[in-house]
Amino acid sequence: MNETPLFSDPKIKPNSENLAAALGKNHKLFAEFEEKTSGQGLVLEWNYYNDGKSWLCKILHKKKNLGWLWVENKGFKITFYIPEKAINGVYQLDIDEDIKNAAKEMKPIGKTHPVVLSIKTKKIMNDAMKILEYKRNL
Repeated sequence: MNETPLFSDPKIKPNSENLAAALGKNHKLFAEFEEKTSGQGLVLEWNYYNDGKSWLCKILHKKKNLGWLWVENKGFKITFYIPEKAINGVYQLDIDEDIKNAAKEMKPIGKTHPVVLSIKTKKIMNDAMKILEYKRNL
């Protein structure tokens, strides 16, 4: 999942400095994402997971996990796991049609539908914020 060696070492926790190095030009976009999530009362919590041998970031509202974020290829991705009964609500959001189409093609995992976004532009980041808000209100 993660091609950045820095984030496969359990001893090196992601911080501002090594995130900037790993994200390259996308660090500014990540910093803006951090600011937006913080402004909405969300918490980004990094943990090392042995099963995937990498650092992943939970996007939390109180104790509710809204999504998973990881860094790879000088960028970052977010996966949302939307309950089966709520996936149609994602398709009704004012987000890019490519995101909706990709989500429709993803195989369900149990009773959830993964929605994966590769955050490369401000538009996609804003769409991620809309999905976060939707999931937060479920």
